[in-house]
Amino acid sequence: MTDRTIASRPSLEQVIAIVDFMEKHRSLALGQMRGLEKRDESKKLWFKLTRIVNNLEGPNRPMKSWVKYWADKKSTVRSKVQASGGDPNSLSSNIEKKIWDLFLADDTSRDRSSVKLESHYTDESFYNEDNVDGNHVESEPVLAFEEPAIDLEERQMLVMEKLVKVMGDQANAMSQLAHASHLNSQAMERLAEASHIQARAVERLVTSFEAIGASTHEVRNAIVDIDSTMKRFYSTSPT
Repeated sequence: MTDRTIASRPSLEQVIAIVDFMEKHRSLALGQMRGLEKRDESKKLWFKLTRIVNNLEGPNRPMKSWVKYWADKKSTVRSKVQASGGDPNSLSSNIEKKIWDLFLADDTSRDRSSVKLESHYTDESFYNEDNVDGNHVESEPVLAFEEPAIDLEERQMLVMEKLVKVMGDQANAMSQLAHASHLNSQAMERLAEASHIQARAVERLVTSFEAIGASTHEVRNAIVDIDSTMKRFYSTSPT
């Protein structure tokens, strides 16, 4: 047990973390996880919550203490509202109001039989015998090798999440590459078409120049013929 004793009050950060966790696991928050399978699942969730909360600023408590804290916190909130005639506005903090709204507002008619649903969380049988050492001082809970299983499961989930993210990024990169290749292909097609049009234009220009050249040659020949004819005409005329 560290210097952060069980007797210390939880910090606001720890209480917020507990409420947020319970909001994601309503069955756990309401003590409705019954049966062997659900009982094992509830142990894992409580152990996970214990590790989360103990890593925050505030007292470091064993799992059993956090289970009891949650049950007591709900009981306190319920008692305050009942003492005020059922008015939740009498609650002194936003956290208590959130606990009321999320977990207690729809269950104002809870009697002893319904409250008893949560009692198994505080039964000694809920914990492994290894939770208590030889000096009867409660130590960190040992859930029959559940912690390594949880760690392995979490690691596998993290690896899978990273793998999915990498595959998603890779797929996105491939999609962008394919799009770029398609654009490049379209650009090359347009360039080829432009080159073909340019070649045809040059061909027509060459043809035009050839036609002009031929016409010029014919005109020159015609002028030469006219000149020759004129010379013969004047040379044969009488003086």
